[in-house]
Amino acid sequence: MELHSGQSVRLWTDLWHPLGRLIEVVGEIGTQKLGIARTALVCDVRNEGHWRFRRFRDRHMKDLIQAIENNRLEEDQLGQEVVLWRRNDTEFGKGFTTSETWQKIRIHSPAVPWSKVVWFPLGVPRFAFITWLAIRDRLSTGDCMRTWGHVQGCLFCGEPNESRDHLFFACPYTYTLWIEVIGTLLGRPPDPDWERTLVHLTTHGFDRLVYILLRLTFQTTIYMIWSERNDRKHLKKPRQVTQLAKLIGETVRNRISSVKYSEKPRLRGLMQLWFSTHT
Repeated sequence: MELHSGQSVRLWTDLWHPLGRLIEVVGEIGTQKLGIARTALVCDVRNEGHWRFRRFRDRHMKDLIQAIENNRLEEDQLGQEVVLWRRNDTEFGKGFTTSETWQKIRIHSPAVPWSKVVWFPLGVPRFAFITWLAIRDRLSTGDCMRTWGHVQGCLFCGEPNESRDHLFFACPYTYTLWIEVIGTLLGRPPDPDWERTLVHLTTHGFDRLVYILLRLTFQTTIYMIWSERNDRKHLKKPRQVTQLAKLIGETVRNRISSVKYSEKPRLRGLMQLWFSTHT
């Protein structure tokens, strides 16, 4: 809190002093020693720029009082208090931003090599999330459900062991779909092996536009395969490979078409690239 009149800032529990919350500095006993209620406002103790504290010999409390009195405050006694937001370990600002707050509260871990396959500006959040789960092998496939005592085979080809690697793209149905939608974007024949496909997407030096389109197609395909798998599990009418491939193509084109006007040159390049790989 940026202190002015002190009429809306709690002395003990609000964060207005560099020491932190004063109740955490001296404990509950501090309120009794100073004779100041836990709910007291700053304006109850400070008047016309002067603090009113008891005088006593307790060294700890004398140090606290001195720290409070030495802390320079705004002289505008009629102004309203301002809530400040932490930007880093030493700075506060008047504006709140979700990005700075998220960076402050999240657990920081080293970036994984495949992160660029999942997170990129033109990605669709729900597609990226399912792709993230797939990469971490956290989808509720047959392998996972077996640990819960439920047997689940592949709903596309009948393979009794439904795993992440089987769905993407060892299954004949999904591999045929992958071949049809990816075209020549990979720069090599599509591989049914999940790990080799992911390594290729992570390490190969693709052209910028190709890489944008490739990642978008990869994520859309994973999302649509997982959705189709769940639809079949709940007895909905199954789609043929050509139907699902058409749906993936339309979804990718619609996402590319939603690029804002200022990026039209890149948009045209992406559209031309998409059509050139699917003719």
